[in-house]
Amino acid sequence: MIKYNPSFLEKTNIWNQNELDLLHKIEKNMPIDVFLNSKGDKGLIEAYGFDFIYTSAKIEGNSYDRFETLDLLEMGITAGGKKYSDALMILNLKQAYENILIKDYPINKNTLKDMHSIIAKDLVQKQNLGSMRDKEVRVGGCDYIPLPSGEQLNTELDYLFKIYQTISEPFNKAIYLHHNLAYLQYFEDCNKRTARTMQFISFKNDRIMPFVLKDYNESSYSQYRKSLVQYYQEGDYEPYKEFFIQNYEKIHQDMLLWQGIN
Repeated sequence: MIKYNPSFLEKTNIWNQNELDLLHKIEKNMPIDVFLNSKGDKGLIEAYGFDFIYTSAKIEGNSYDRFETLDLLEMGITAGGKKYSDALMILNLKQAYENILIKDYPINKNTLKDMHSIIAKDLVQKQNLGSMRDKEVRVGGCDYIPLPSGEQLNTELDYLFKIYQTISEPFNKAIYLHHNLAYLQYFEDCNKRTARTMQFISFKNDRIMPFVLKDYNESSYSQYRKSLVQYYQEGDYEPYKEFFIQNYEKIHQDMLLWQGIN
């Protein structure tokens, strides 16, 4: 088994300069205001909102397909024969997405707890919403053992946010935040969903087009999950970086088409 390694929180230079040059070249072609100002039934906010909600749920093993998800989001119709918790997961992600678009959340512990309270509503007991877990947890599919509940877990979370505030490069900040929130497993459940939402907020706060997974293939969800397992076990960002660049480029191409740029 692999125990929690506090040194993972020390690494902040995640991308090399060539990678950063590429990422900034991409993001310059997709101004965040194009996204934020594109509202309506056929706007980017709605389209990427569906992608954000649907793919985040599928990563967690949600059984709803795209059409069932659309029926739930647009008409409130739950799918027959599916777990009600799957519907709740989707509706909670919808609420989180709507909130992070209309509100300016700082990156801190209070925002983390607020996001978890939305994402985990009715999926964990009420007293556990936005609260440090009171028991040990295990991560499926890997040998990593997160810290037990207690003072050290709280201290490590505080330290994570302290280090985050020292990072100036937006792409380093967002990925550092995402990975280490998932790594700490601060909450009883819904840690990765909350980490992805915090990553979105970090990009938005830095006026960078947020990362939204647009690929509906199970292979992409598996690639994401495997990349996090690699980080949990070895502190290795490389698999996620590959996943990120591949899928950030898909957003890039989509937004170029939206803007009529060849």
